[in-house]
Amino acid sequence: MEKKVAKKRNVAIELWRFLIAFAIIGFHTGWIIARSCNGTNGYFMQTSNWFFGSSEVLLIFTLTTGYFMVSHFKRKNAEKKYQERSASSRAWEYTWSRIKGLLPVLILGYVLGVIISTKFFYPDYSFQQVCSMIINSAWEFLGFHSVGLRSVGGEFFNLNGTLWFISAIIILGYFLYWGLCKNEDLVAGLIAPFSFIFLAGWWCYTGTRGAQTGWSTLGAQLASTNGMGGSATNETAFLGFNNGLLFVLLGMLGGIIMYYGIEKLKEHKFSDNGKMALTILNMVVSALLIWYTVNQPTWFNLDRWTVSLLCILVIGLTLLNKDYFTAALNNEYTSKIFGYLGSLSLYIYMLHYPVAIFVLRMYGTNTLATTYTFWSVFIPTVLITIVLSILVKIILDNTIYAKKAAK
Repeated sequence: MEKKVAKKRNVAIELWRFLIAFAIIGFHTGWIIARSCNGTNGYFMQTSNWFFGSSEVLLIFTLTTGYFMVSHFKRKNAEKKYQERSASSRAWEYTWSRIKGLLPVLILGYVLGVIISTKFFYPDYSFQQVCSMIINSAWEFLGFHSVGLRSVGGEFFNLNGTLWFISAIIILGYFLYWGLCKNEDLVAGLIAPFSFIFLAGWWCYTGTRGAQTGWSTLGAQLASTNGMGGSATNETAFLGFNNGLLFVLLGMLGGIIMYYGIEKLKEHKFSDNGKMALTILNMVVSALLIWYTVNQPTWFNLDRWTVSLLCILVIGLTLLNKDYFTAALNNEYTSKIFGYLGSLSLYIYMLHYPVAIFVLRMYGTNTLATTYTFWSVFIPTVLITIVLSILVKIILDNTIYAKKAAK
C-alpha cells in the first residue's frame, strides 16, 4: 500500500495573523493612552500614530475566518453521512465547536476587564456597582456583544470592548455555515459576491467604515463623518445593524469568495517567471501593508479601501502558496515557531486590552501622556500579553481542549 504523504502546513498565514494581533496591541495602546490622559466624556485626541493603521488590517482576520470556514465545510461535506444531516444541525455543530474553542478565553477576557478596568480605569466604582455591571452584562459573557446586547449603561463597553470582534465571528459563522449547507452554490455564486461588492461600495462611497460604535439603518449611516462614532437609539425609526457586525460579515464574505478563486488558481501550473512575478507582487504589497500598519503614512496616503485590497492580495497570495516569498516563510527551520505564534494570535487579541490598561495605570492614575512614551507602555503590554496568552493556552490545551481531542 502506498504511504500517504502528510500535507505540509502553510504557516506563512499564521505569521500574518500573529503580526496583526501584535499590531492591534499598538493601536489600542494609543487609544487607551489618549482616552486616559486627554479625554473628556469619551472625546479624545490620538496621542500617537504608531500602529494606528492596524484598525483597517483587522480585515485579515475576517478574510481568513471566512476562507477556513469554507475549507472546513468542504472537508466535512465530503462525507455522505454528513450531507444527509440537516443544514441547521451541521451549522450548530460548527458553531458549537467555535464556541468551545473561543468561549473560555472570551470569558477570561471579560473577567480581566472587570478586575483591571474597574480597579485602574474606573477606581471610583464601588463593589456594588461592579457587581451590577457584571450581572447586567450577562449577554456579553455569552458572546452577544456585537449585536448590541451589552450593558445598557454603556460603561462595560470600555472594560474589554475589543471582544465584539470574537462575538461577531461566532454569530455570523452560524448563519454563513448554514447557508453553505443549505445551498452552497447560491451562497458562493450570488449572495457572497453580491453582498461583498455592494456593501463595500456603499461604505466606500459614504466614506464610512465598520465600527462597533456605529449603526446602519436601511442605508442611513448613524455615525460621524469618520465612521467611528454615532449609534442608534430607541428613537431610531428603522431596523438597524451594528457596523462591527457588518465589517466582520464583509470580511467573511470576502474569505468565502477567495476560497473558490484560490482553489481554482492552485490547479494552474505556474512557470518560473510567473512565480517570480507573484513573488515581486507579494513583497511590494506586504511592504506597503506593513508600512501602513506600523505608522500610517502621510506622504504616501493610502485610502482605507486601498488597504483592504492590499489585505486581500496578501492573504490571497499567502494562501495560494505559489510564490518564492511564501515558500521562504514556510521553511522547515521556522515553521514550528510561526505555527505556534499563529496559534497565540486570538489569545493575544482577546487578552491585550485590560493588560494595556493595567500597564498604563502603573504609571499613576493622574499621569499625563507627556511623562512617558508610547513605547514605554506598548512594550511591557506586549510582553505581559504574550506570556499570559502562552499560560492560558497551556492550561486550556491540557484541560478543556485535551478532553475535546480525546472524544
